[in-house]
Amino acid sequence: MDGRETDEVVATEFARTLQQLKLQGCNLLLVGSVPDAVLSAASRKLFGDPDERRFRVAVLSGTPRTTVYERLPEATLDETATVIAHDTDAMPPHVRSPVVHVESGVRELTCSISEAITSFDVPGGFRPGELRFGLDSLASMLTRYDPTLVRQFLGIVGGQVRGANGMGHYVLPRPYDHELVDTLAPLFDGIVEYRVDAGREERWHFPNRDLRSPWLPL
Repeated sequence: MDGRETDEVVATEFARTLQQLKLQGCNLLLVGSVPDAVLSAASRKLFGDPDERRFRVAVLSGTPRTTVYERLPEATLDETATVIAHDTDAMPPHVRSPVVHVESGVRELTCSISEAITSFDVPGGFRPGELRFGLDSLASMLTRYDPTLVRQFLGIVGGQVRGANGMGHYVLPRPYDHELVDTLAPLFDGIVEYRVDAGREERWHFPNRDLRSPWLPL
């Protein structure tokens, strides 16, 4: 099999894997030593097209309140989105979405996320990919809390996202080869790595499937 055929096989398998994850529900770890604007663009993309029917839960943990505008298009900040502010400045008063302030620990944050997901009135349940969840950032949580507690949190929240056939993404601004990424990788269905060497690019890793995409434009 020559290089071109190999590339075609990888592209086909990559597309098939993405489709399966969207149908079954998934959780993705976003990593890379890149400017924050790159991770904002990636998060905005994963929260979904503002013109499509989506239900969004955005968790800001230790990140500036203005991050919500960078991660979520303003058109999506309505009753179909919930913003959870954890260890973050208060939200501006003109945010139209429900805002939940969590001042205490991981247990309370877990409960708030669960309540936010179940609060959406969706007769018959979410369609595949309809629920979008995003958390920024894991680096802040791992600095503040015991890593074992954060891993338990990821297991519970990730399970609820998958159970709703949703797509969750979790920002960890660290290089792909960082030990934290290696430690957390088994908790995720895929890892998306970002770089800016030749413009904004992303590369998807699926360790459990021994599959990696080529570098793609973000």
